Amino acid sequence: MTTCSMLPARHTARLARLLPAILMAATLATGPAWAQPTDDETQPQSSSMAEEAQPRASAQTSSAEATGGDSTSGGEQGAASDSGPKATETVVEVPSVIQGSPEPIEPPPTRELHVVLDWYPSPQHAALLIAKAHGELKRRGVSLTITTPADPSVPAKLVAAGRADLAVGREPQLHMLIDKGLPLVRVATLIDTPLSSLIVREDSDITDITDLAGKTLGYAFQDSINPVLATMLNHHGMTLNDVTLEKVEFAMVRALAEKRVDALIGAPRNVIPALLGQEGVPTRRFLPEEQGLPLHDGLILIANRDHLSAKRDDIDHLLAGLEEATNWMINYPDEAWDLLIDQEPSLDSDANRQAWEASLRRMAPSPAALNVNRYATFETFLNKKAFIDDSTPVKRIAVDPSSS
Repeated sequence: MTTCSMLPARHTARLARLLPAILMAATLATGPAWAQPTDDETQPQSSSMAEEAQPRASAQTSSAEATGGDSTSGGEQGAASDSGPKATETVVEVPSVIQGSPEPIEPPPTRELHVVLDWYPSPQHAALLIAKAHGELKRRGVSLTITTPADPSVPAKLVAAGRADLAVGREPQLHMLIDKGLPLVRVATLIDTPLSSLIVREDSDITDITDLAGKTLGYAFQDSINPVLATMLNHHGMTLNDVTLEKVEFAMVRALAEKRVDALIGAPRNVIPALLGQEGVPTRRFLPEEQGLPLHDGLILIANRDHLSAKRDDIDHLLAGLEEATNWMINYPDEAWDLLIDQEPSLDSDANRQAWEASLRRMAPSPAALNVNRYATFETFLNKKAFIDDSTPVKRIAVDPSSS
């Protein structure tokens, strides 16, 4: 420079040494505000500030590693970030604990079981009614629907047609229907002693089976005629031609009370006498097992043999519930009666209370259990007496699902 050349040599050398410092000072004085160091940056950090800086340094290091940057020097990282305006990062917070109530646990899927009674609800159906009321079946995932038939002769036929899962029936009925080709099978026993009876008014002149000659007998079930009545008459040298038959269905009590019939055949011995007594009509009875008919199960559950495998699990649950209900009824008869009339208020009468006591002592304690010899003996009897055309193996007549 011209000015420098005009100065003495010693001054020129000194100015050359000071020039870089002068230029640096000018740059710092005129630079942007964001480039100026803050007081915090020029002061040593306190111990607390240093502790706070450590997480930030770790975060910066992680960020540098994630982006492939050099994280070896915290100062270099800071210098790089200070080279321009600071960017604002959006941080999404992820909760470590789920807030709010948990999702409800879905109950197991419910399967429907439809049972058709053989009669209007009565104390002899208590095992089914109380098993449903206890709620044990629902806990097992089974919803039990119980219906009353319009005609007492149709329940088993509904099961054979696939329109119901189970029907309440009688062992003699089962043998006869299987012989006709219906795909039916016994899966449980509710009452394991005969229930059917022949009932007459106490003021009647019928004191012996032979006195039935020329009389009118009311009935509800076809199997009450063959094999029950036919066997009783044959036992005394008579036939069905010696009597007149009238189908009265559910009106048994009224038919005998009003003397529209002289006797009732197939009347449940544990229920009908009590109901007639309530109407002021005392009765006498004749028992089929004392008139030539083999012992048999009085009340059973009938399933469709072709559909049994698909329903086996649900039927197993039902049988477990029936066994628990029966055991509870035997142990607590008064509480069981209260629950029964709570479920079926129409049963709350002195006559049904009397029928309840007569029914309870006949309940099968283990509904699934099968008396193979009993079914074999009855089938042989029917075949020998020509009530059925062919003899069917017991395994196609009755099963214990729990042992299969």
